[in-house]
Amino acid sequence: MSDPYAQLAAMAEAERDLALAGRYDELAAVQARRAALVAALPDRPPATAEPHLRRAAAAQAQATAALGAAVAVARREAVRVERGRGAVAAYRPAAPAWPGHARTA
Repeated sequence: MSDPYAQLAAMAEAERDLALAGRYDELAAVQARRAALVAALPDRPPATAEPHLRRAAAAQAQATAALGAAVAVARREAVRVERGRGAVAAYRPAAPAWPGHARTA
C-alpha cells in the first residue's frame, strides 16, 4: 500500500482492532508508526485523501471509545480492590504499643 493516507486509515483500523481485542500492550508500536507517518505527511492533504481520512477518523473514534470503556472498567476494579482492602484492614489485629513489644491488658 503506497498511498500514505490509505496507510494512515489502515493503522487507525489496526489501533481500533487492538483496543477492541484488549491487546493494549501492542498499541504503542502501532501508534509510533502512525506518528512517524503523520509527521511525514504534507500540511494540506490532497482531495483524494478525504475518504481515507474519514475512514481513519471513524476508526480512531471507535478506538478512543474502546479505550475509554477499558479505563472505566479498570477504574471500577481499582475502587473495588481499594474498598476490599479497607474491609480487610478492619479485621487486622491491633498493632502493639511499641514495635517489638506485645500489648498487655
